[in-house]
Amino acid sequence: MSTDQHRPALWFSALTSATDDDHRHRALESGEGCFVRDGAGRRYLDARSALWNAALGYDNPRVRAAMHRQLDTLPVAQLIRHEQPTALALAYARRLVAALPGDLAHVRFCTTGAQAVEGAVMLSRFIRRHQGRPERTEVIALWDGYHGVGGLASGLTGEPPLHRLQAPLANGVRHVRAGDPDELRDAVTALGPERVTAILVEPVLGTGVVELSADYLRAARELCDRHGIHLVFDEVSTGFGRTGSLTAAERLGVVPDMMLLSKGITAGYSPLAAIAVTGAVLASALDADVVFPHGSTSDGHPLALAAADAVLDEFADGSVLRNVVDRGAQLTAALRDLGRRLPTVSAVHGPGLMVAVTLVDSAGEPLDRTTMTAVKQSCLRNGLLVSLCGSMVVLTPPLVITAGDVDLLVDLLERGLREAVEQPSGPAQQLLAHS
Repeated sequence: MSTDQHRPALWFSALTSATDDDHRHRALESGEGCFVRDGAGRRYLDARSALWNAALGYDNPRVRAAMHRQLDTLPVAQLIRHEQPTALALAYARRLVAALPGDLAHVRFCTTGAQAVEGAVMLSRFIRRHQGRPERTEVIALWDGYHGVGGLASGLTGEPPLHRLQAPLANGVRHVRAGDPDELRDAVTALGPERVTAILVEPVLGTGVVELSADYLRAARELCDRHGIHLVFDEVSTGFGRTGSLTAAERLGVVPDMMLLSKGITAGYSPLAAIAVTGAVLASALDADVVFPHGSTSDGHPLALAAADAVLDEFADGSVLRNVVDRGAQLTAALRDLGRRLPTVSAVHGPGLMVAVTLVDSAGEPLDRTTMTAVKQSCLRNGLLVSLCGSMVVLTPPLVITAGDVDLLVDLLERGLREAVEQPSGPAQQLLAHS
């Protein structure tokens, strides 16, 4: 047995030097609506939707019932071998692609978003190789784009700190600044269009919640069409209502060759991801004399597909998407009003219920890492779970959040900000003296 007795057996990403008892008391035990409760009985408003995926909250009856029914019918199956898919996979695939924009007509199920991202790039390169273009392997991605972690996903993610921590990374990825169509075109020219297989973008960059314009995405679409490059949209975070439409591509009017979905696809109730492709992409893949070698045992798991099918039922009448638009507008307006009372709130941006709040000190400089950590911990003590990104608090509450819960969220955030920055000798005390 390890001599390091003060650490719990579970190795998780936020592990600290606190004792087992501390972790046990903080551990989450139950959830209802937009709230979760820990082992000490403390209740928190979850403004980060677990990891942006608890889209319908923690006790959606329709999703839970669908999973229970599937558990009683066919609890386990697989899709990657033996040419015997589940009836549910066939039916749900038809239903999903019918809800997607443009000619995204076929779908391949995965288990995680990062797996789907890597699978899309591998598929693009697979097609080139079997078209007799093996030199066409380069992928262009965006700085500050987030595509997960993994053998290839970390390299596609545009975060230099992650690159440094996980180096050496896979070759064949070039990053450019987001939102600059000239830089995107220059990158294609520099690499040589004949060597570029795909351009990968998030319509809203997960790092910093940077929304790309429809004009930029149209320019990317035109560039890909001109040179026969696959345009891939990573909608792992933006898909299934986060920005106010089922997909950002639908709202922005630009359709990719491949679209990647996860997180909200099952409202987080079970792991699932998807690679949706056009008929042209599928035809190119099927022209090869071998099967595309990608997949894992749990891809398209029956319980996950049952949850996903129920999620589409929840979206069917449009009420969830209307709530995202309405509550997103309410949240943004309330946060901007908070900024008028609290100068540490410098800016508020982001579509739908994907909102970033930029924080500054009394000199107008971004809050440092130590102060931002204090903000997160202060929010936690006040019963609010938030995410951080640099000097921003990122708010991604469940899509079913109520108007009253939005008011509570802003109130709890204000308390957290005031407590965290009103330090006895810190610059934040001077800042809040003006509010």
